[in-house]
Formats: sequence, C-alpha cells, structure tokens
Amino acid sequence: MKKIFTEFIVEALLFFGIFFLTLQVDWMKLFHLSPTIVGDKLSELVWKVSYDGLHEVKTDAVRLPVDTLVCEMCKANGIDTASVSVVVSRNSEVNAYATVGRHIIVNTGLIEKMDNESQLCAVIGHELAHLELGHIESGIRRQAIFQVILILLTGNSSVDGLINLTSDMINNSITRAKEDAADEQGARYLHAMHLDPMEMANTLETFESYGILSYLTDHADSKDRAKHIRKMHFKDNGPYRPILSPGTWKALKEAE
Repeated sequence: MKKIFTEFIVEALLFFGIFFLTLQVDWMKLFHLSPTIVGDKLSELVWKVSYDGLHEVKTDAVRLPVDTLVCEMCKANGIDTASVSVVVSRNSEVNAYATVGRHIIVNTGLIEKMDNESQLCAVIGHELAHLELGHIESGIRRQAIFQVILILLTGNSSVDGLINLTSDMINNSITRAKEDAADEQGARYLHAMHLDPMEMANTLETFESYGILSYLTDHADSKDRAKHIRKMHFKDNGPYRPILSPGTWKALKEAE
C-alpha cells in the first residue's frame, strides 16, 4: 500500500511539474505560430459542433430587421459587417452572448423583453464590443495550447469536453473591467448610430428590474454598471433617429 501511495505521489508531482513548466514557455513563439492560428482553429471546431444545437430563426420578419440593425451599427462604427455573424436562436431564455469565431447569439426571449430597437442594439453592441476589444478570443488563445497538452497527457479528447472547456474559457476571461469596457464601447456604438447611448444604462436597469441573470449581468451588479454609463459624456450629435419602422419592430418582437 505504501508503495502504491508513493507511486501515486510521484506521478502526481510529475504531472503538475510538467504542467507548471508548460506555463513558463512561450509556445506560440517556440513553434513560430501566428497569434491567431491556435484560437481560430479551436473556434472553428467548437462553432461547427455547437452550431448544430442552435434553433436558428431564419424568417424574414426576424432576420431582416436584425441584419439591418447590425449593418447600421457596423457601418457607423467602421466595423467590417462581413466579419461579424449575429444568429437569432429560438430560445425563451433572456440572453445574448458573444462566442468563438466572431459570432453573437441573440435569443428570441431577449428580443421579446426589449422596449425598443435601441435597447436591442445596446445588447448587440455590448457583445460586439467584447469581440472588437478581443475579450473572447484572447482567453481562448491563451489556454488553447494548455488544453492540447492536457488532451495528450490525459487522453480526454471528447468534443463535448472541448466545447464545455471553451465555454468556461470565455466565461472566465470576462472580468468586471472587461464588462465595463464593453458597456462603454457599446454606448459609443449607439451614439455613432444616432441612437440614445443612455439606452445601454436603461437596458441594464431593465435586466435588474426583471431579476434576469443573463450574460450581461453575470459578472457585475447591473445597477452599478448603469450608474457608470450615466456618468459618461457624449457630444450632441443631433436628434436620435429610428432605424426600423414601428411596424417592423412590432413584427420582430411578435415573430414566432
């Protein structure tokens, strides 16, 4: 028994010793990899598998107005529209989130709760800011090499495990500071679109009033974040303008 215990301790120390040493090596530089290649390949794999589980809504009443809002946001803020994919998922959970491969998922349950198009743009803008500021991919790239090493050491290479780990990477990489930065940048996106940037604060307060625990509110108190946005100063850029017609917005909220 003592021999078995000793062997276990030695193997455990060896495992964690090797793992610790991997943290000290710049693997990207050692293997002459570009900063994006590992994260991008992992992103492609995870998205292709996880996308199958989404119930994407493709009806014109949903796709066209959402695409219009996204295109207007990208155009007003100098972002390549083709580089971003916003998918509407038929899901009653009030949630939206940015994920690998520059994809943003917006649930129909969230659209139903929005009071106006500016609030929907605030949510999309928040998630787009996470992508533009590198919050999503950077967390994956930092840890992708370590996951490959763990697969080699443990033999656990299941796709489900890879997806779950990638989700954890994203969630763990979003700090309060990053949430604040995404809120601020999202408000700036609204302002550039000639929409009320304070709708970012209104949206956070709406989530608070509903008691909603979504991707927007997991990492910080939404009341404090709303107060932070209200302290921002924006130059007067003329009257705010609607992007969608009232009828189009109503049809979007009521679409099945």
